[in-house]
Amino acid sequence: MTDATSAPAAAAPGPVAGLGILAIVVVLVFAWAIIGTMLFSDLTLFGGFLLLWHWANLEALEIKRMPATIAGALVGIALAWQLVYLTQQMGSTGTIIGLLIMVVAIYLQIIAAISFLFNAAAMLFLTVAAAPLIQLKVDFVELAISTVVGAVFFGAAVEGLKRIAARFGPAA
Repeated sequence: MTDATSAPAAAAPGPVAGLGILAIVVVLVFAWAIIGTMLFSDLTLFGGFLLLWHWANLEALEIKRMPATIAGALVGIALAWQLVYLTQQMGSTGTIIGLLIMVVAIYLQIIAAISFLFNAAAMLFLTVAAAPLIQLKVDFVELAISTVVGAVFFGAAVEGLKRIAARFGPAA
């Protein structure tokens, strides 16, 4: 069964175009690694990369989907943070409250309520940021900032490349 409202999947690029796209991806990732390490710790740099992965793979690099992607990412980070915070403040009771808050958020995503905030990006960032090794070491504020700065970097780069491609590419 197909959903009549979904757009048809774009055709995969050919081998030569694929190499060109790969070269662009490598340059952008390398550039973010350099810029990001000047601004953020190694422990939070992944925020920008994770946002790019989500935006590219689930949102097809559509700039109009970037605000919801960023909002969802920040919600996911906040959900992971609140579990740590409540546990530190209230012990086991805080853990239970934090987990209940996470369950409510997951439910909101399942029923697509407030989908600007509770979306696939929120669940991806919650899953990653709630991993125990991340929770124990990451600075959640810096992770949030790294994610937003990464979104601006990758969004501007991709949109710029799209405009260049449209200007110099073959007319459709």
